[in-house]
Amino acid sequence: MYKLIALLLICPAFFLGSAQAQFRKIPGEVTDAFRKQYPNATGATWSDKISYFQAEFKLDSGAYLARYDKTGQWKGSERTITADQLPPAVKDGYDKSIYTDTWQVKEYTVLYKPGNVMEYRLLVRKSGIQKKYLYFNASGKMLEGTSTL
Repeated sequence: MYKLIALLLICPAFFLGSAQAQFRKIPGEVTDAFRKQYPNATGATWSDKISYFQAEFKLDSGAYLARYDKTGQWKGSERTITADQLPPAVKDGYDKSIYTDTWQVKEYTVLYKPGNVMEYRLLVRKSGIQKKYLYFNASGKMLEGTSTL
């Protein structure tokens, strides 16, 4: 009986602990590219997402995420913003969409992509089950809407 109890206590701790484990060392090319792109970033924490490396950090009192491949090639960044920081054109684009009547915006994010492209992602929710990401360009045109869990 004691062995069963010990096993039940140890197994969840093992799986929870291993979920935080780093799969491999962050390559120097990746950290060098990050430092060059964001020299004023503070509090960077790295995670290995298997197909890319991700840094979470603070910059100008904002929370950011940046993704790099194993060679240090930047794949994109994102920053969470408030409704007040959403550009008027994007707000107008959302207001003219079919989602304004029954969906509620839960999160606003600015996406920075290679090629000097900036997009806005809004997480909208109709119910606990029905959620979508809506993508807008800087001029307020909705690019796509994707369902999420």
